[in-house]
Amino acid sequence: MKRILFFLFCCLFSVSALADMQFDLGFAYSGDTLHKTTDNSNTSTFYNTDVLFNLDSRKAWNVGWTVYGISQTSVQGSTTTTYSSMDMGPAVRWNIDRSGMFSMTLAYGYLAKGTYGATGATDEKWEGTSYLAQFAAQIPLGEKFYMGVSLNYYGANYSQKTVSNVESNNDATKTWIFPMFSMTWKP
Repeated sequence: MKRILFFLFCCLFSVSALADMQFDLGFAYSGDTLHKTTDNSNTSTFYNTDVLFNLDSRKAWNVGWTVYGISQTSVQGSTTTTYSSMDMGPAVRWNIDRSGMFSMTLAYGYLAKGTYGATGATDEKWEGTSYLAQFAAQIPLGEKFYMGVSLNYYGANYSQKTVSNVESNNDATKTWIFPMFSMTWKP
């Protein structure tokens, strides 16, 4: 087992393997508040990170692994509702132009684990699947570093829930369209 791990480590971090990889990081935040008779506020954050490997010599297609998460809190008067999820799975990217400034990425979170809670209620643990579609526009800041923005569509379907250690079927979905700050490093 140690030999296999050592071999995988050497392959992953060899100079030629790094030349065919890219690392991505993205973050989004939004918040709003309405003051009237009662205060209403909403905050949302989203992050994603992935490691992608080039599939062709033109570096137009990449595949890899992604991890992304969402957290949202809504306060309406004395009631607070929270939702969060951390998802992971495979991702495919198409670099539209040769320079890699424009790209489209599709990710499938076959392992989506969420939590839903409301004031006075027991938190629910949700399990299901999710997907993320992303169109990014980035400018190069040097030879290997890109920075820009992306427009994202996130969707999740949760088919199982656990409340107080009791599992049951769940019929919950989440969708969100949002812009995001994104960075890419191509060693």
